[in-house]
Amino acid sequence: MPAEPSNEARSLTIAKFDKALHDRSAFSCGFPPIDNFLKSSLSDQVRDGMVTAWLATADVDRAVLGFYTLGAMAVRSNFGPKAWQRARVPDVPVIYIRAVAVHEGMQGRGLGTALVIDAITRCATIAEQMGAAAIVLDVLQHDHFERRWKFYADLGFQSLRDPDNPTRVYISMADVRATLAQK
Repeated sequence: MPAEPSNEARSLTIAKFDKALHDRSAFSCGFPPIDNFLKSSLSDQVRDGMVTAWLATADVDRAVLGFYTLGAMAVRSNFGPKAWQRARVPDVPVIYIRAVAVHEGMQGRGLGTALVIDAITRCATIAEQMGAAAIVLDVLQHDHFERRWKFYADLGFQSLRDPDNPTRVYISMADVRATLAQK
């Protein structure tokens, strides 16, 4: 994982989603399904307990500049590292980062890194309270896929080797804890 996000990203606030406090109307990450999810589906999914969400804003401005969502998931043990296979369980509990998105005007400025590091740190705290062997996400197959794949690889994610989800990556909670302990 990189040591720190850029200074610009550090001046932002990442807070749990609050419909009354976060203005999602002008958000555009360049991928309409993600934009529509944020504007149209997020409130319902949060209300129904499907995801939790954290949104980035700047100072007193309510406009959303980026966000991520987390949810629970299980993955087949035979797709992950050997330790999962030795556990002799069919499914392994993980925390799933369902979405990470940055407003087009903020892309390339460190906000994506700041969001993912915030998510990873939050997942480590969650994993202290419930079983979770890893953090999993699917790398979006759209424009700039290779750049996204490298971004997550640079953060320590590796392929889950799931033939049904070839863009699914994970980072083990053991690796997360080791990295966070170094700070």
